[in-house]
Amino acid sequence: MTRPRIAIIVLEALIAFAFAFAVMFTLHTIAAADEGDEPVKPAPFRPWQQVWQCNDIRVTVTSLKPFEVNYDIGGTIWGGSQFTMIAGDLYFNGRPCVPIPPPRQVAY
Repeated sequence: MTRPRIAIIVLEALIAFAFAFAVMFTLHTIAAADEGDEPVKPAPFRPWQQVWQCNDIRVTVTSLKPFEVNYDIGGTIWGGSQFTMIAGDLYFNGRPCVPIPPPRQVAY
């Protein structure tokens, strides 16, 4: 074997050794990080409310308990009314409703 060929074989072996070392170090770091982690707790439920104005109809959507949603519809409702929620926006008979922001909290 020639001297350059031996140098290439040694260089390939060193690269393979460095790669194997890097993989082992990464796996060791990941395993050490996973050992001390506590399971992620879900966020606690918080009651919420949304108010929408749909022409002369006001829709109040309230949730006081998990998995329970209450709808209060006030105003003049005629037959054939349809409410639709698409990607977080409320529609009344195909027309978009306007979300009413909650009142501002005033600090005393």
